[in-house]
Amino acid sequence: MLEFTLRRKIARVIKQLAETLNISFPRAVALFYSTDTCRKMHDPKYQIHYMSDTYLVNDIIQELQKKQG
Repeated sequence: MLEFTLRRKIARVIKQLAETLNISFPRAVALFYSTDTCRKMHDPKYQIHYMSDTYLVNDIIQELQKKQG
């Protein structure tokens, strides 16, 4: 995936994450970059960047819920 395309997708995912969780955009950025989902999006072998934005947001939320216990 081209770098600018990935960056646009990440921006959309972060925006949707902020809206879904009703948090600020900077807080959503921090949460996103702390997740394994983020790491996988940057690693082409996982190819999860092809998933829908909503799928990725739900995956991030599930990951955050697991971290909370």
